[in-house]
Amino acid sequence: MENLDIGPRTKAPWTIGRSIRLVTTGLSFLFFGIGGLILALVYFPLMRLFVWDSDKRAKISQASVHWAFRLFIEFMQLMGTVSYEIHGAEKLKNCRGTVVVANHPSLLDVVFMMAFMRRTRAVVKNSVATNPFMGGVIRSSNYIPNTGDPEALIQACSDALSEGANLCVFPEGSRTPIGQKVKYQRGFSYVALKSKAPVLVVTIEVTPPSLRKGEPWYSIPAKKSHWIIRVHDVIDTAVDYGNDRAVIGARRLALDVQNKIEKELQV
Repeated sequence: MENLDIGPRTKAPWTIGRSIRLVTTGLSFLFFGIGGLILALVYFPLMRLFVWDSDKRAKISQASVHWAFRLFIEFMQLMGTVSYEIHGAEKLKNCRGTVVVANHPSLLDVVFMMAFMRRTRAVVKNSVATNPFMGGVIRSSNYIPNTGDPEALIQACSDALSEGANLCVFPEGSRTPIGQKVKYQRGFSYVALKSKAPVLVVTIEVTPPSLRKGEPWYSIPAKKSHWIIRVHDVIDTAVDYGNDRAVIGARRLALDVQNKIEKELQV
């Protein structure tokens, strides 16, 4: 089988196509950075000035992030930096009050997911929530800061689901380390069971791998990376796990989700 996992550190030849993708990747990240600064320093402050209703402002902010991420991935595809296909996009678009769970092979996963989801409440690190550049975006979008209190975080996520918002969770916690098998964290299953919210499983494949944990942006594969995103059936947690004790149900749900994802990915 051809080895497509080739980065500059493996001395792959710098063909014209690969060199062009190095330039377009740099331009794409520059586009992302400038766009993020404009949103943080101009767009969201103006919104806070003119939209006083916090619920309305949160919905507009979440929709703005959704469309900004969609614009970014379409820009990357137009530039020839990446390509993608998504199966079941309507399920992501139409889900409400749902915990969306996916594997996490690359840096762009959250961008792809939020580009196709609506009304998404992201869970962010407390350091990001208090960052002077990002704090305004986080507060405007009503994202959920992780302050290190598990009970408070579960309650905040459960409240968000009850209000009809969606959560996007990568239970691996961080991008999958190269060549390592990971154990899924159970936080999402406690949240889903507490709020009786459905769980929607998504698998993400990137061929050849790109932007993995520990890889710099300029580690360009020999061929253009292609994302395949598959949205699977919803798990009805109230029906399938409702009779279990909380700890047992959470453990079983987390394990079932991991097994399903690994089976689909043939890990």
